[in-house]
Amino acid sequence: MIKRILIILCLLGLVFGGVFGWRAFVDSKIQEAISKMEAPPAAVSAMPASKQAWVPEFQAVASLQAVHGVEVTGEVPGLITAIHFQSGQKVTKGDLLVELDMSTDRAQLESLRAAEDLARVQFKRLQNLVQRNMAPQSDLDEAEARFKQAQAEVRKQRAVIDKKQIRAPFDGMLGLRQVDQGQYMEPGVPIVSLQAMRPIYVDFSLPQDNLHQVGLDQPIEFRVDTWPERVFQGRITAFESKVSSTSRNIRIQATIPNADEQLRPGMFGQVRVQFGQARELITLPQTAVSSNPYGDVVFVLTQTDDAKQGQTLYQASRRFVHTGPTRGDQVAVTKGIEENELVVTAGGHKLREGATAIINNQVQPSFAPEPDVPDT
Repeated sequence: MIKRILIILCLLGLVFGGVFGWRAFVDSKIQEAISKMEAPPAAVSAMPASKQAWVPEFQAVASLQAVHGVEVTGEVPGLITAIHFQSGQKVTKGDLLVELDMSTDRAQLESLRAAEDLARVQFKRLQNLVQRNMAPQSDLDEAEARFKQAQAEVRKQRAVIDKKQIRAPFDGMLGLRQVDQGQYMEPGVPIVSLQAMRPIYVDFSLPQDNLHQVGLDQPIEFRVDTWPERVFQGRITAFESKVSSTSRNIRIQATIPNADEQLRPGMFGQVRVQFGQARELITLPQTAVSSNPYGDVVFVLTQTDDAKQGQTLYQASRRFVHTGPTRGDQVAVTKGIEENELVVTAGGHKLREGATAIINNQVQPSFAPEPDVPDT
């Protein structure tokens, strides 16, 4: 009985061993066939690495600020009797903008003028009397004090009337009117915004590490999306007296003439400051460089003697590079690539070390230092 069981177990072992052995043999043959199959070459775009002359520069977001800009307000309360401006109007310094009711103030001024005239007459009369020794000097002193006080009251009342005639404090462009005729206006209530348009300030920040590279009267370029084709020229005119303790940046102010008044306070755009001498740098499209935990990588292609369907085959090799500044769609490569080496610009994600590739440059990535802003 035991012998029969042993024989059956041996037969089962042979059967299962044969089955598993056959499966292992088939799998090994499949793997061998797969390993002998050649992977199809990856289609990539590529370009030779070239050198370009780059002037070191710094770019930052900047905002525009008026050299003079205020909300025009009144100093004294009163009823608005006349408005002498239109919204958006250009004015010069001293132009009358708003008049408040001055009827009571003018009547008060006439009363004070009469008191001034009386005090003047009394002062002159006492002067004559004192000169002839017919009145004491003390009476003349009191008369002179009353006369000067009356003059001061007249000047004070004239100042009140002048304050009810609100005028432009400087040349500029008015905004939208915020008051109406017949409205009772309290002191400090905004009447209209007044902004001096020429020149205009450009405010931006610069890292403290770059502070030694810029100075007063250094030229700057300013661009704004409103006029993407225009470059506004200006010069640095002031530096903040201290570096920010939070960002470690320093605020800088440049001035643009803004002769055509195209720029408006409150706009923001891109400012560019160039410094130093131009230098030759190898530049690539930013799409050519990929990043991983070990550094920045590009793929370089080397031509082989093989061809596939009439197309030259290339062998890809991974190359670690050091990158420098960027400009638009371009990035500077400071180490790792030599001039004229063929670099993959798009499709690198399909490659591995030693992989074969063909070049298809029908669609090339953008490689512009100042790319156009798409319309939205």
